Amino acid sequence: MPITYSIDQEKRAIFEVWEGEITASELGAYWRRYLADPQVILIRRTLVDLRNGAPRFSGEQLSDLVESIVVPMLEGRKWKSALLVARPVQHGVSRQYNIFAATYSQDQIFTDRDAALRWLLEKI
Repeated sequence: MPITYSIDQEKRAIFEVWEGEITASELGAYWRRYLADPQVILIRRTLVDLRNGAPRFSGEQLSDLVESIVVPMLEGRKWKSALLVARPVQHGVSRQYNIFAATYSQDQIFTDRDAALRWLLEKI
């Protein structure tokens, strides 16, 4: 699976890792499983490490996935994500997500993992 996650109960944070090429259908399938996890829905605070991922989807596809999967599954709940990137394409996708998710998510883009984690664990 190109996207995996683990939950740190002590920090009350989710750590998501992207590896290799990720298509829109893979991201959609991942979000359906991920957002069905009761612990994920309870915590709703994620460090998304995209540094080893290669997004292979358009902005339009990303927008469609947010609107058709994420928004309905969140049912009005809020989220917080620290998006960790290493390359321009990852930054671009993260920025697009930030715009598409603005109604439910507080996001910030980082290149430093420690800074991302500090920001993520601040009080919302």
